[in-house]
Amino acid sequence: MPTLRRLLSLLSITLICGLLLLSPSRSHAATAADSEYLLGVFPFLPVPNLEGIFAPVAAELSVPLKKTVRVRLTSTYGAFISALHDQTFDIIHVHPFDYIRFAHPRGYLPLVARSEDLFAQFSVKKGSPITSIADLKGKRIGTPPATGAVTYLALDALQKQGLQPDKNITVKHFPNHLACLQQLQIGSVDSCATSASTLKTFESQFKLTFTRIGHSISIPHTMFAVHKRVPASDRKIILDTLHFSTLSTVDPHLRQLFIESSDTVTGRYFKPVTDRDYNPARTILKRLGSK
Repeated sequence: MPTLRRLLSLLSITLICGLLLLSPSRSHAATAADSEYLLGVFPFLPVPNLEGIFAPVAAELSVPLKKTVRVRLTSTYGAFISALHDQTFDIIHVHPFDYIRFAHPRGYLPLVARSEDLFAQFSVKKGSPITSIADLKGKRIGTPPATGAVTYLALDALQKQGLQPDKNITVKHFPNHLACLQQLQIGSVDSCATSASTLKTFESQFKLTFTRIGHSISIPHTMFAVHKRVPASDRKIILDTLHFSTLSTVDPHLRQLFIESSDTVTGRYFKPVTDRDYNPARTILKRLGSK
């Protein structure tokens, strides 16, 4: 009997250890601080472009942290949001509305945002009789995907003019900003809402000129945020490194695709931000009835 009791005791200890190994506490979230940090990026560009931009950023962060920062990219927006829900990433690059809706409730803290502010720029084809956002009543308006930051800003600007989708305007969502402008050029929409930098890039690339008819309010741009499980000392290193980064190791063409320019006064690409800076975006979500 003593031998049987000892055997049962050993089996119990083995089972408990096995359960501990399978428990969520043994996930990447619990061990990241001891091994590496994962950087997640919302898929606003094709994966090869994102890799070309954020792999150098990760390498730059790795040096002062004395720890590997590894980029983990998702091929779809849904996969990125699912990873946010699971708190898979230690560091994220995320747009303001996804920060409010998904990242902040799961413990992510904002560090720095792009130095320029974000707004939705409405444009029409040259020679169009439309001269203002109010003139879009009864028209077809194109935007980026429904979950895009510029789309939220555009819908808010339209609502302020008394324009409601499926009531007195038609809103069409396209896979990205460039696709929206292509549809504007061929005439499938009467106006397109994009970021100002994308509009400039499209015009330069295709030797076209669109007419600007108005824009939304401006809010702080897309941000880098870090999960609260990351030690405060490392959070400060990440903030300082990004704040003073010149993005010199990023290919210039990709850098221009990612961020239009550095701040004309400071010469920096990023500025420190806090949760309060995104209260205007929260107000927009409430006006639009989004959670």
